[in-house]
Amino acid sequence: MTPGVNMNKIQLLASTIFLLFIFSFISPVNQQLSLVDDDYYPTEGRDDDDYCEDTYEDDESGCNADSLCEWDDDECEGADDDDDDDEDESSEDFCEQFDGDQSSCSQYPQCEWDSEDDPSDEDYPGECDENEDYEGGNGNGGGNNNGGGNNNGGGSTSSDNDNDGLNDDVDDDDDNDGVNDVNDAFPFDASESEDFDGDGIGDNADPDDDNDGTIDSNDAFPYDASEQANFDGDVLGDNADPDDDNDGVSDTSDDFPFDATEHSDYDGDGIGDNADPDDDNDGYNDIDDAFPFNSNEYNDNDGDGIGDNADNDDDNDGILDADDDDTDQNIVVVKDNDGDGYSDDEDSDDDNDGVNDVDDAFPFDASEQNNSDGDAVGDNADLDDDNDGVPDEIDDFPFDRCAWLDTDSDMQPDFIDCPDNFTTTLVEDLDDDGDTVLDTEDAFPLNASFSSDFDGDGIDDLVDTDDDGDGVLDVYDAFPLNFSESSDFDNDGIGDNLDNDDDNDGFIDLIDKYPRSNGLILNENTSEPSDSDDKTSDKKETVEITASVLIPLLVFSFLLTFALGVRKIWQPKVDSKLEEVVVGDGNNES
Repeated sequence: MTPGVNMNKIQLLASTIFLLFIFSFISPVNQQLSLVDDDYYPTEGRDDDDYCEDTYEDDESGCNADSLCEWDDDECEGADDDDDDDEDESSEDFCEQFDGDQSSCSQYPQCEWDSEDDPSDEDYPGECDENEDYEGGNGNGGGNNNGGGNNNGGGSTSSDNDNDGLNDDVDDDDDNDGVNDVNDAFPFDASESEDFDGDGIGDNADPDDDNDGTIDSNDAFPYDASEQANFDGDVLGDNADPDDDNDGVSDTSDDFPFDATEHSDYDGDGIGDNADPDDDNDGYNDIDDAFPFNSNEYNDNDGDGIGDNADNDDDNDGILDADDDDTDQNIVVVKDNDGDGYSDDEDSDDDNDGVNDVDDAFPFDASEQNNSDGDAVGDNADLDDDNDGVPDEIDDFPFDRCAWLDTDSDMQPDFIDCPDNFTTTLVEDLDDDGDTVLDTEDAFPLNASFSSDFDGDGIDDLVDTDDDGDGVLDVYDAFPLNFSESSDFDNDGIGDNLDNDDDNDGFIDLIDKYPRSNGLILNENTSEPSDSDDKTSDKKETVEITASVLIPLLVFSFLLTFALGVRKIWQPKVDSKLEEVVVGDGNNES
């Protein structure tokens, strides 16, 4: 044996030992090394019948020992086959418990709402039936996955209500109606998203959204149970409006609160004074009655303001009527309304209120000077000076009919709405609450303390514990403003849902048995019964080889094996030539 041959054997032996050492780490130990881990990628969805029949064709004891299988007569079948009818019946019974409650019924994709519009029907407002199109499992029992399939390997573990390619357990909008499930009263019903009165009937189908007994088509405030009508069409319902007909006279003082043309009925005959030709009902029409609101008087011969029936001197000649043979003599009486010694004809301020008659809307009434809305009531007594339907006490612009609200009191109205033929010099406020955030960008334009609401749940982000509405509290959410992500295992800035290598070990999650362990983990598992339940717990002895170590080792072992193989092929040829040379030299010497 030549030294070259001995060296070859030594090198081959060393190479074999080295390769055995390497593959002792990466070979499948107890079948634990696999490209897909059942914990992360379940094998559910396979045909259990084929699995059980092929595996336990004639092995009754083995079939019964497998939780996925059961022995039926002379063959091994999937354990769930005989339960299909029971499951359908269970699903139907489960849905029936929500009859009459649309909101609860719509929470479960295996159920569907069958509405009934006739209040006299015994099924009104509707029934909760089984959804025949639903392909997932029953979501109401143990062992199932809340709307998905059975967890024993026989069906899908999730459902896709809207068929958008996203399972319901990760889809933020299961019915694809544009309203996130966290804000949707009916997350599995695309035709409904709100239930204002909480009666289980969605607002779109509910004929009475506020449940006040008035159907929405006849309700001026369908989302306010305290209001149904708005006679004058302002912003206040009749129950809260102090002046329902908006005539400037409070309803408590208005004999005709729903007639803007009338507010008093002096003689109580049911005809308003404006329309009544004889307001005091004394038989003399008002046009001929010197005292239209005094049924005891109708004439004042001397014009002294005292009716002839009460006046002791009808002609004001200084002779009492009882002693006067001619009571019809007309004596002119000079009027002085304010008693200042100047006749009204000469007095420029007849009521002596400091406002000249030419500028006084009520020249003979010292308590009034202006009438902004031109009604029959002066501004001092008028509850709504601009007649915009908003009482002066809550109107920030009581003399401008185009505006009434100024949240931040900056003299710029929150909005401007001018009726026909009306104009204003006011400028609309672009930041109603004065928080320096424009209303168009402010989620709470009338609240200076808040301005943002990322998930649109009505709670400001400053106080919202879950800003993106993904069900994960912000304190635990790696992406608090991204509803599609909440965790980042490897802290690489890419959420685990989008990250194709969650543990950043160089192995993509698709082929990484342990996508949340930094490296390749080989397990030696032993199962022991748990003291608390029937489940088993694994005790793991692990050897961790990271990709940065494993890959170079594999490459090195391949190259070394290749080099030794080439050497082994090439070496015999060299040895043969050397032998020929040695033999030749021997012959020459002989």
